[in-house]
Amino acid sequence: MAINSSCSMHIPHATNFFLKTFVLFLAFLFILICPGMAQKDDQKNYFVHRDESDNFLIFQKLEWNAGSHITWYEITLEMYDDATDTWHPVNDAIPAVQPAGFLGTTPELIKDGVYKSQHNSITVSLRAKESGEPQKYRYAVAAYNLLGHEAFSTEYTEFEINKAYFPEIDRISPELIYLDTLYDASIRVTGENLRQNTDFYLIKNREIIRPIEIIRNDNNRQAELIFDPRTFDTGNWFVQAQNPGDFTAHKPLTIKFMKWYDFSLSAGYSPQIIVYDNNFKKYYFTNFLPMGIDLRGTFIFLKKRVGYFGVSFNGKWSPVSGESSEYHIQSQLAHSFLAFTYRYPIIRNKLTVEARIGAGLTYTLATKFFFEQNLTSQPFSSMYPAATAGLSIAGYAWRGLYFEAGTDCMASFSPSMITLSIAPTISVGWTF
Repeated sequence: MAINSSCSMHIPHATNFFLKTFVLFLAFLFILICPGMAQKDDQKNYFVHRDESDNFLIFQKLEWNAGSHITWYEITLEMYDDATDTWHPVNDAIPAVQPAGFLGTTPELIKDGVYKSQHNSITVSLRAKESGEPQKYRYAVAAYNLLGHEAFSTEYTEFEINKAYFPEIDRISPELIYLDTLYDASIRVTGENLRQNTDFYLIKNREIIRPIEIIRNDNNRQAELIFDPRTFDTGNWFVQAQNPGDFTAHKPLTIKFMKWYDFSLSAGYSPQIIVYDNNFKKYYFTNFLPMGIDLRGTFIFLKKRVGYFGVSFNGKWSPVSGESSEYHIQSQLAHSFLAFTYRYPIIRNKLTVEARIGAGLTYTLATKFFFEQNLTSQPFSSMYPAATAGLSIAGYAWRGLYFEAGTDCMASFSPSMITLSIAPTISVGWTF
C-alpha cells in the first residue's frame, strides 16, 4: 500500500510539471507568431467588400505613428474642390459596414470633418471622381493625453483616391499549350476593364513569366500577350490581369511538354506513273496518269524519343482514259491503304520526316469501252489486294498548318498480273 501511495503522489507532480512547461512553451510561441500574422494580414491599406446589392465597396486605412500615454486621436479629413480651389470637410467617410479585416478602427464623427478614434488608424470609405481622374484628400491628426489635453498635432498629409477598376477575364486562347507542337507564343485575353495600365503576366506559385509585348484594345475588353517561347515552362499556370490597387483577375493556363497524340488531315495532288505492268499500257496506251488526288489521315498515338508511331489511312484517285483506232476507253483507278506510320521530328515544331508501310486495295471503277457506231460496253469494276510503302517530308508554316512532299510506291496484285506504280505527292494539311 505504501508503494502504491508513493507512486500515486509522485506521478501527478511530474505530469503537472511537464504540462505547465508545455503550455508555457505554446503561449510563448503564440506570442511570437501572432504579431507576425497580424502584420501580414494588415499590409494593404484598403479592403474590398461586397454589399447586399453585390456592389463593390472599398475601404481605405489611414495610419500614423502612435504616441505615448495617448487616450484618443482627432482626425480632420478634407476633400479638395477643383471648382472653387478650396478644401471642404468630409462628413460621410464612416462606412456603414465595417470590414472584418479592420475591426477596432471605426472612427466617430464628432464635428464637421473631424473624427475621433482611440487607435492610431481609422478605416474610411472615400469617393473617387467618376471621370477616373484622382480625387485629392488630406488629413491631420491631433493626439490627446490622459488629462484630455492636446499632446501633439501633425501637418496635413495629402493623398489621392483613384477610381478602382476591377479586371475580369472571361476567356483566354489558347487554354492549353504543348511545347512539342508549333504554337503561337501569344495569348489572347478577353474580359472587362483590361485597361492601358493593366499589368499582365503568367504566375505559378511564386514564379512569374512576363510578356515581351502587350497589344491592347481601345475598348478595354481585349489584349494580346506576346511571350518569348523560350521562357515557357510546363505546369498549371494562371494568366493574371492586375489593375492599380492590386485588383486582380485570372484564368488557368496549362503548359505541357508533349501532346500524347497527333491527328493530321491532308489533301494534295498525286499523279501516278506505272513502272511495271503487262496489260495496262496495252489497254490504256499510256503509263502516266497526270491527274490525281491524294487524301490522307494520320493518327499518332505513341511518342518516344526515337520518334512518333501511329497509323494512317490513305486514299488515291485518278481518272484514266485511252484511245486507239478501234475503241476509246474510260475508267477510274483508285487505291485505299491502311499503313503503319513512323514520324520523326528533324526540327521540333518545324520539320518532320515520315515513313509508311501498309496494305489495302486497288480499284478500277466504271470501266467502259466505246466503239464505232455508238457501241458502248457495260461498265464494270474490279477490286484486288495491294501494298504500299511511302516516304515524305513536311514543313510547318503556322501552328498546325504544314506542307508536305513525298512519294508512295504501290503494288497491286490482280489474278493475271502485278502492277507497280509510283505516285509523287504534294499536299497541304493540318495537325490537330
